[in-house]
Amino acid sequence: MNRLKIERMLACSLMLVLLSSAMMAASAAEDKDILRLGLQSDKFTLMNPFVLPWGNGGVFGLTHVPLAVFKPDLSPGPSLAKSWDISSDGKSITFHLMNNASWHDGKPVTSEDVAFSFEYWKKTSKTDARNLWLNASLDNVEVIDKDTVEVTFKEPLAVATLAAQIPIIFIVPKHIWESVESPDKYEGSDAMVGCGPFVFESYDKDAQVVYLKANDNYFAGKPSVDKIEWRYYRSLDSALLALKKGDIDGMMEYYQPIPGVYAADLIKSGGIDLDIVPDIGVPEHLIFGFREYPSNVTEFRRAVSYAIDYDEIVSMIAAGYGEVPGKGYNSPALPGYDSSIPKLEYSLDKAKEMLNSSGFIDRDGDGLREAQDGSKMRLALASNPKPQLIRTAEVVSSQLRKAGLDVYVPSLTKDEFRKVLYTDKNYTMAISQSTPFGNLGADSASSYFVDLPGMYGTSMDPEIIELENASLHSKDMEELTKNRKAIQAYVANEQPMIALIWGDAIYPVRTDRWDGWVPMNGYGPATYWSWFSLKPVGK
Repeated sequence: MNRLKIERMLACSLMLVLLSSAMMAASAAEDKDILRLGLQSDKFTLMNPFVLPWGNGGVFGLTHVPLAVFKPDLSPGPSLAKSWDISSDGKSITFHLMNNASWHDGKPVTSEDVAFSFEYWKKTSKTDARNLWLNASLDNVEVIDKDTVEVTFKEPLAVATLAAQIPIIFIVPKHIWESVESPDKYEGSDAMVGCGPFVFESYDKDAQVVYLKANDNYFAGKPSVDKIEWRYYRSLDSALLALKKGDIDGMMEYYQPIPGVYAADLIKSGGIDLDIVPDIGVPEHLIFGFREYPSNVTEFRRAVSYAIDYDEIVSMIAAGYGEVPGKGYNSPALPGYDSSIPKLEYSLDKAKEMLNSSGFIDRDGDGLREAQDGSKMRLALASNPKPQLIRTAEVVSSQLRKAGLDVYVPSLTKDEFRKVLYTDKNYTMAISQSTPFGNLGADSASSYFVDLPGMYGTSMDPEIIELENASLHSKDMEELTKNRKAIQAYVANEQPMIALIWGDAIYPVRTDRWDGWVPMNGYGPATYWSWFSLKPVGK
């Protein structure tokens, strides 16, 4: 082989190396611009905004957005509506829309779409909070002009609706959905067309990954994140392992802070920070069923509250990330929190005394108390099947047995638990949780125990119903705060539900790849506001 051929071969090899290096560098740069997020609570099924996990899109602000979004402190801020006015009678809200918003298919967003959306939400799942609220309260929606719409309620519910409902009622295009009779069953290729900051690109069913790209024409400006990959994991452990390995940069799912027991291990992993935000929700609570005995007896509920060791729950369930809650249920981070209400107290002696004095006595000496009429009393403590909540139920069950109550935790699937809690409502006691949204409403979390249209509870006590209606009909924030405090005082006295812990909402994120996370109280860092502030590290 002559020298010239050797030189040519070396030159070609060098060019291939340089070309390969350039391609790898370009790929690495492109890879750096992809935000990878995990999901483990709800598996992807239909690519449809009304189906979970897409149904929570009002909080994330991905493909679809509402008229107003939750700001980081959970107050409502402008989104598709640039401003709004509340009528003097508190019955209507007039929204003034952005005039440069368009759907992902290029058609303009108008007030006709808004009016259509409010009515259309009434066709969605009957267990969806938006469906329940609008079916119970919406009177009519009037199109004033192409950029103005007036939403009127049957009663003075404008303030209450704006505070909690409007930021999760995302708007959909009328021209796509007006011919669809069953919203949560639609599988058309245009189902994911919205007007949000991200455009749906594709879904890999086998890999359980959704691909999104930034909307160049978003009315509030293009996001700083170019692309999002949203991947489903079968368990929290597998999702957190992916986070530690650097396969994902954080989690994006509706109110799923990690249990405190994972915190120490994640901190050791390197490249991971814990965003710890004030938790507007209550990660573990106990609800009493008022249709069943003995949970419809006030003294029984009060005795149960004293039989629970809250410090043990903070230590065992939350690994110290939390505190003993107050009797009024609402956390200190919630607007309208009443700091004068004392904290819950653990006193096994008080619990036993109250049970004895109210007739729940161990008559046969077997260590377990009988009902007031002397009959055997075996009490089911139903639980949401999430592992952390099952563990909480087991701890509470054990604590209540120390007071002489024969309590057990039945094995329930997610669907079975929802049926018991929301459809049949035939539970004695139940362990679950409340979300930031559930607590933000004017009802101040009482929707979990009050039996009114659009609510989940079983209590029909005239006193709480009067307080509930007064709060729902608040005409301004000052009045709403006053009414929220009145509800907390009622809860402290009657104990229709018990917060088992006021927790810190912990959300792990990789800070070695992305900088600029904007956490939202309760919901964490994967939020609408982060899409416009996140930047790859070093860019």
